[in-house]
Amino acid sequence: MSHTPDARPAKVTIIVTGLVCFLIIATGVFGMHKMATSKRPPAEKPFQNKGLAVSTLPVKTETVRLTAVGYGQAEAVRVLDICPQVSGNIVDIHPALEQGGIVPEGEILLKIDDTGYAIERDKAAAQVRLTENTIAQYRVSLERDNDRLAALQRSTLLSKTEYTRLKTLYETDRVGTLSDVEAAEQDYNLCLDTEKSLIKTISLYPLQIKEALSDLARDKADLKTAGLNLARCTIRAPFSGRVQDVAVDAGTYVSTGTLALTLTDDSMLEIKVPLSDRDAFDTLRLRAGAGDRGSRAGGWISGLDAVECRLETVTGKAYAAMTATVHRAVRYDDASRTLYLAVRVERPKNGEVQGMPLLEGMFCKLYLSARSVSGVVKIPAGSLNADDTVYLARDGKLKTLPVVRETSGKDSVWISGDFLPGDRIITTPLTNPMENA
Repeated sequence: MSHTPDARPAKVTIIVTGLVCFLIIATGVFGMHKMATSKRPPAEKPFQNKGLAVSTLPVKTETVRLTAVGYGQAEAVRVLDICPQVSGNIVDIHPALEQGGIVPEGEILLKIDDTGYAIERDKAAAQVRLTENTIAQYRVSLERDNDRLAALQRSTLLSKTEYTRLKTLYETDRVGTLSDVEAAEQDYNLCLDTEKSLIKTISLYPLQIKEALSDLARDKADLKTAGLNLARCTIRAPFSGRVQDVAVDAGTYVSTGTLALTLTDDSMLEIKVPLSDRDAFDTLRLRAGAGDRGSRAGGWISGLDAVECRLETVTGKAYAAMTATVHRAVRYDDASRTLYLAVRVERPKNGEVQGMPLLEGMFCKLYLSARSVSGVVKIPAGSLNADDTVYLARDGKLKTLPVVRETSGKDSVWISGDFLPGDRIITTPLTNPMENA
């Protein structure tokens, strides 16, 4: 007979284990509750917004003259490459004919050996005199032959009358002889042939004179050319200027068209200034297609006469007092969307320049102004954001305000916008500030 093990002891063990675990968990929960209820909560403090200390400026409106800023390089208006128009050896040069030398107007720059050209001029003059003598001879011969023709025509008329008389007497009255009639006829025919020959000769004189006059015109042209070539052996300065470059010296052989030197007039300089569409047509209010034909604009750009110019070095140092004016609009570059203006700067008449002079090749900064605008606010250049906005302190909160940049100076800009009374412009640099903070 078999026996089954008793399962009751195992069940009791499980129940006891469960009760022990429950008691442990309950004791832990009760202990945590007692600890939580026995701890005093911290005292609540009111929220304080410390904020960020910034520098501000009050909004003060003013009236300013709008200015566009451009840059350009000064270039001489008159730069002349001097090339000899004749060939030959240089026998003399100006003492100041060296790079940087100053040559007054009208003085001899260089002289080419003119011996051969003087001979050619004398030969051309002799040919002119020879042709003039030929024409004079033709005219004297014409006058003389006209006198001979008048006498010959009278002789021909007498011979004809005598021949007619003898012929009539012989044929009608049988007076005289046939030989007398034939002799009279022969004399008449001889006079008639001589008259015709002389008339033909006289008729050729006008053609001969006309041809000789043509030859005279050609000879005079040759004489003029020879005289010009002789004069071209001496090259004078067409204006007072600075010798920019020299390629010849005394004793050098030069050919026609060879570059000898470059002369520059520093009394008038020109700066070509590129301006953006905004600067040219908004700031300066220039207009296209309505210019006065008599103005500096030349008819295709108007408003240039109202533009005032001031120039200084790129480092901010002002040049000496020199008159600067907008001379013309040069061209519009459709690739860069810029309008090029030519500004001319004239050196003082007395030649004295106080301060830093403006010289050819210098790079300079130009301020161009044409109109005034009111209700603008001056702020430091660093206070204007890249997206043309400024930060305001309005009613104790930060606000971002879009503005219009009207003009700018060295360290400041002038803006316009919808400002309210009491607004202050934040000048402290901020990076992505929170709106209404």
